[in-house]
Amino acid sequence: MTTEQPEIRILKKANCPTLSGKSTLTYHIGCTAESEIFLRIHSNDGGGFFSQEWVAWKDIRQMLEKVPKATPITSIVLHRLFKGKSVNTPAFLLAVLKHEKLIQPIKSKKRSHELVDPGAFLAKVDKLMSSNTTRKATKKAPVRKTAKKAPAKKKATASRRK
Repeated sequence: MTTEQPEIRILKKANCPTLSGKSTLTYHIGCTAESEIFLRIHSNDGGGFFSQEWVAWKDIRQMLEKVPKATPITSIVLHRLFKGKSVNTPAFLLAVLKHEKLIQPIKSKKRSHELVDPGAFLAKVDKLMSSNTTRKATKKAPVRKTAKKAPAKKKATASRRK
């Protein structure tokens, strides 16, 4: 059974580094007519596959809030949102959440984060929703370029060895 994707108005386009800092992501924040907030990864200048699907903020928040307070947040927490999709997407989404100040790094633990009060983020999104501004998305995300393979060397045949 397929469900129809609601029409999402893009409120914000922004860039942020990946968690590794090796590439830059472009992401969108959008909303439905009913003011439901969505996020998605739009492009990655460093290669690596990812899903461009919109993910509801309420679903992201629900996953983050399931993590016990004493347990650090890592991208593994978000894997269930992208079941059967690229394994890069949860880490890319975590980078977006960090950039939007919805999570912050735990200084004593590498690759670990903690939840931050989303009040400031939600206030910014509410302001964008009430502005009636719509950003246009590019029709197609950049395609990952692959290196050209060198032509295979031909094997010497018996007739060439004579």
